[in-house]
Amino acid sequence: MINYLQPNYADHPGSRAIPRLYQGARSVSAQPDVSVLTPYFNTEDFFVETFVCLQAQSLQNWEWIIVDDGSTDALSVERLASVAAKDDRIRVVRQDNAGPSAARNAAFRLAQGRYVCLLDSDDMVEHTYLEKAVWFLDSNSEFAFCNSFSVVFGDQQYLWRTGFERGKSHLQANSGPPISVIRHAAFAACGGFDESIRFGHEDWDFWLAMAKTGHWGYTLQEYLQWYRKRGNGRFEQIMRSGDVNDRFERLMEQKYRDLEAQFPAPVRRHPEPYDTPATQIEVNNLLNPNAQGRRILFLIPWMVTGGADRVNLDLIEGLVARGHQVTICATLLAEHRWEHEFSRFTPDIFVLPHILRAADYPRFLAYLIASRRVDTVLITGSIIGYQLLPYLRACAPGVAFLDMCHVEEPHWLNGGHPRFGVGYQDALDLNIVTTQHLATWMQERGADPQRLKVMYTGIRTTQASDLAEVRARIRSEHNIPANAPVIVFAGRLCAQKRPALLAQILQAAHVQGLEFRALIVGDGELRPQLEGLIREYALGEKVHMLGSVGHQEWLNILVASDILLIPSEYEGISVALLEAMAAGVVPLVGRVGGQGEIVAPDAGALIDRSDHELADYGAALTRMLQEPEQLRHMSRQCRSITASQLSWSGMIDHFEALVNEAHRLRVQSPRNPISLPLGKELATLALENKRLGEAVDWLWNTKDRSALHGAQAMTTSAEVQAVTRFAVALSQTRLGRRLTRSTWMKKLAKWLLTAITRPSAD
Repeated sequence: MINYLQPNYADHPGSRAIPRLYQGARSVSAQPDVSVLTPYFNTEDFFVETFVCLQAQSLQNWEWIIVDDGSTDALSVERLASVAAKDDRIRVVRQDNAGPSAARNAAFRLAQGRYVCLLDSDDMVEHTYLEKAVWFLDSNSEFAFCNSFSVVFGDQQYLWRTGFERGKSHLQANSGPPISVIRHAAFAACGGFDESIRFGHEDWDFWLAMAKTGHWGYTLQEYLQWYRKRGNGRFEQIMRSGDVNDRFERLMEQKYRDLEAQFPAPVRRHPEPYDTPATQIEVNNLLNPNAQGRRILFLIPWMVTGGADRVNLDLIEGLVARGHQVTICATLLAEHRWEHEFSRFTPDIFVLPHILRAADYPRFLAYLIASRRVDTVLITGSIIGYQLLPYLRACAPGVAFLDMCHVEEPHWLNGGHPRFGVGYQDALDLNIVTTQHLATWMQERGADPQRLKVMYTGIRTTQASDLAEVRARIRSEHNIPANAPVIVFAGRLCAQKRPALLAQILQAAHVQGLEFRALIVGDGELRPQLEGLIREYALGEKVHMLGSVGHQEWLNILVASDILLIPSEYEGISVALLEAMAAGVVPLVGRVGGQGEIVAPDAGALIDRSDHELADYGAALTRMLQEPEQLRHMSRQCRSITASQLSWSGMIDHFEALVNEAHRLRVQSPRNPISLPLGKELATLALENKRLGEAVDWLWNTKDRSALHGAQAMTTSAEVQAVTRFAVALSQTRLGRRLTRSTWMKKLAKWLLTAITRPSAD
């Protein structure tokens, strides 16, 4: 998966080793799920890369029909024969040269698959492309075909995000490469490609022919296809000759002049009330088991730059290095800016909202468990993952189910994910928590301590040989004097991290005349508040706001730092704290969550929540800044603690042991069985809860939360409850669902809530 923030166009699917978790798999199905159709004419060595990317597909139930359109180059013909001999799913057909349209139609006439995929002989797709496209179309019947965002590479390099969402704008211009997966029946209904078009733009005509028969497509919002641009390619040469492009535009305008008034415009369906999940699975894709270890499914909310996500990433890296295979399902619609980081260790990643209706989450997860021979499911941070547990247990009684929680969240869902861990404990074989504090919190709410295990987060110790050089570079970049102690903060600038208190602590040190510089790493909704306080307290010369930075840069910043200051309201054990201690940065943090379990008295300072917190933080910071020798001693102790008690390899050892313990309990002390009908009904209720939550979420989802005065007043206000009931009722109708998605309706709702919750003048 390409890092769309910093693309590496050389790291394409054809250059990667075939993932072991897909090697050797073959379907026993008489009908392939996908028939890949490829015209071939004197193709160069690039063709081997196309072959490699198909062999590496996560969906292995495919056939590949290649039509040699009269190749005249002997090496190309030999290359095609050599590749075809390596896989019995490949069929080669030869014809006299008739152009790519005729070649695709000839391939289609032989296609047996439920779907066909158009793939040219020098293009490539990511490992999960076919599987995601097939499941999208199985889940979203309103669309006849789909493609994805594209990576354009070769003689030109750029990312292409435009696709079928342009709808009738396709009448004016084509939107991208022809790599797409199409329903077999829809291809047949439109009559295939116009074989009279032999010299480019045949795919443009094909899409408009599809539209003319009432079919249209969807573009998946992931970079899953690689389209090769060659300066000497057939299409590029044709487009440089005369007015070919202009003449073709005029041809399309004439041929489809009546289409604009009736252009199909399908949209993804929204959930219906009590939308019953389907259980039938059309895709046939039983992969080989992992002979070297376990197959583990991670159910996570997202892949973003957070502490819990770093723990997931580190766990997956360690597990894969030891021979285990990992599949990841993210359950939230978000900007998954770290997906490329996770894909370094497994290509088997699925963002469920990208490809599925919510009603198909249960059967897709059940399919993945069966397809991958998953033996262990870990839920961490995913609410819908907890709620679908009964259904998954009913479908897969031989699988061990665990969860992992880091911190209770007192202001969210009455405790957040650990509350779900307690409530769903009878459907879990084992609960994993990362602090003893959280284990106690869960036991106080009814969790069985025999099924609750503590696993501390492990961290790598900084061992770079150029630490002095890194320290000097970072300090130079931020104009920090060589002898000035550096205080660093890292985290989301939100209420949990209390940035206002952070500013007050720094102001107190400044007023005392203490020498220091502070680096603030992170972003969030309270960043404007913190920046305002820095100006008000005249801290501009001493405090540098760095915003979000990459993980390696964060580690470099730690090398240049001396004290970590994070006055959180609540935590589990902050990953930033662990990384800081591993780098020898001395922590000054709140005694919250499990932080008191790792910060020893001679390795930092813990501040209790109290009315005199500010003074306590100030006194501790003063001692650290005024006693450099003691600070250096604490730094050495921090490194010692993380190396001996909180090592990364030790965490992987512990996690493997806990997984084995969960499997032992599954066999020796099994949970009560859940029938499939009951599991399905509970899944239906979970999806309905999700639907209703999303129906009213727009009432609360406002950037300016200060406009909604008094959280308690909102929850008890009869007027607000009336608005909420109205929104829920509105969501029961098709018209209502359209209204609640409109921008003007959201603005009206926010205005109403502001009006009815505004304090009265008296």
